[in-house]
Amino acid sequence: MGSQFMSLHLVDPKLVQARLRGDFPDLARTVYEGQAPPPKELQPAFELMARGMFCFLKKGETHPDGMMYCRAVEHLFKTLGRRHWQLEFYPDEGQYPLWELAFGRCEATWLDLPHSNSGIAVTAWKSPETCRSFAYSIERSLKAESFNPRLSPETTLREAVEALREGSDFGLFAIFQG
Repeated sequence: MGSQFMSLHLVDPKLVQARLRGDFPDLARTVYEGQAPPPKELQPAFELMARGMFCFLKKGETHPDGMMYCRAVEHLFKTLGRRHWQLEFYPDEGQYPLWELAFGRCEATWLDLPHSNSGIAVTAWKSPETCRSFAYSIERSLKAESFNPRLSPETTLREAVEALREGSDFGLFAIFQG
């Protein structure tokens, strides 16, 4: 049983949504002229966003380019974000908040990305209310020591609480990397 990874991104959702709906027609050029441009193979995704066509992708279904779209959106998170966390744990339904962050439904209908053929990575946004609720639940689990440290190490849970507390303003974007 090996660890898996989830990245959490603190980003104002309005910034991401504006780019996904095509409010920046020069998005692809701007992204590739930036300080840390993404790999060239993501360019078609940014061009689709710039044309305002991203919203017409089939949602929640497997798409041969699903990984490209996920990685392009992840690049937006990294460049627009205020903070980023990388959690390492083994997904376990017994640690509900981490499980729900990794596999739960996206609470932003405008962000429901197509899936990759591998099923990884899964991208979702969790609302400020959900972040507060999950932080509280994990804090209770830490206080009661009712977690399995082999599956969800204490350091991971504490880092998750920190991220979720910070996400209580804008919410958090989560990408389960597998």
